Amino acid sequence: MSMKIEFILSKTGSLMIAIAAVLCLGSGTMAADVENCAMCHKYSGLGRIDETGKKHIYYVNENLYQQSVHGKVRCRECHNDIEKYPHPNPKGVDCSTVCHLVEPATNRKFSHANMIEKYELSVHGKGPEDQPKQYPEDLPSCIYCHENRVYQPVSGLVEKERGIAQEILDRCVGCHTEDQWTRSFYNHFTHRLHQRRTSRRMVELCASCHEDEERMARHDLAVTGTFHDTFHWQGIKYEDPNAPNCITCHAPVGYFSHEIMPRDDPRSAIYKDNLVRTCSNFDGLQVCHPNATPSFAQGKIHPARFKTGVFEFKMKGMERLKKIEKGEMKPFQSLRAKPADEEMTTVEYYQQLSLQIIKYFYMFLIGGLISFMILHQLLDYFATRREMKEGGTHR
Repeated sequence: MSMKIEFILSKTGSLMIAIAAVLCLGSGTMAADVENCAMCHKYSGLGRIDETGKKHIYYVNENLYQQSVHGKVRCRECHNDIEKYPHPNPKGVDCSTVCHLVEPATNRKFSHANMIEKYELSVHGKGPEDQPKQYPEDLPSCIYCHENRVYQPVSGLVEKERGIAQEILDRCVGCHTEDQWTRSFYNHFTHRLHQRRTSRRMVELCASCHEDEERMARHDLAVTGTFHDTFHWQGIKYEDPNAPNCITCHAPVGYFSHEIMPRDDPRSAIYKDNLVRTCSNFDGLQVCHPNATPSFAQGKIHPARFKTGVFEFKMKGMERLKKIEKGEMKPFQSLRAKPADEEMTTVEYYQQLSLQIIKYFYMFLIGGLISFMILHQLLDYFATRREMKEGGTHR
């Protein structure tokens, strides 16, 4: 028998589901989906528009989900507030929930609770229960940084796509005879050995919050947009595999990304007494500055400086050009970074001034050189024309 389900997105945000024909729960239902959630969620048109006009997509690709990190976790183990069908909008998932998977090192039910407990006490967490932080809505949740990643595919060494080797997996099955468990464990183990994000993607993720001036102001933090003016970013921009990203400095070897502490906390990787070790980054993915000294480590990674690109405008697009045409903004306005002048020391102020003088000196030097070359070519052209005319006259 066939099944037809029609999904209508209403303007009020409600999801109307009209089920026509007879449902046949026969051999077509996959055994892995014992809760039969895919009966509805396998349709790519499933979704709703809420009262604010925001779209929500509830489609789940079952094949990709089964190949993901959470592929063996049943839906209701995370969405445990669902009690009936059709169900209302589920609440947010609590990642500290204990699931049915057994952690092989301890032979106990697995949970992220230990990691979340540490995270809540970090610079990104909500703080201890007796001293919660202000503006908790600004803080990143688990799913803001993490997604249900799909495992690397099984592939041979000749493939360009990075994956896991079938012949090595076959060796594991030789001893670990339960094929499904062995494949899941091997997938997970090899998946964790790969770098999860490129350095560019890591910077983009961190910058999505830390370049938000209003959000950073609420937490008395400086924006980090000037990282894009540094040599570190230039290395990332041009795909240098040794270029450091945010995690390289804030959670190097010996630190944990879920336990990043404020810079004035002795447990922080960027605490003044820990900077030499952080810049050295021994045994890290990037070989940074193994001969770093205390004076070297005092340099600022997010300096208060103007942007290095002459025509790199802070406000992009036609909006800025229109303001320039109307006289509301000068062409080179805000090329400087925005930290307040009172935050700059005298040395930093003169460093800024020196850099600005050097920058405009090179602008005039290059402009003058190009102008001279053009003038030289024009003069040479007219001189050649004159010589040709004079030669014709003599004949």
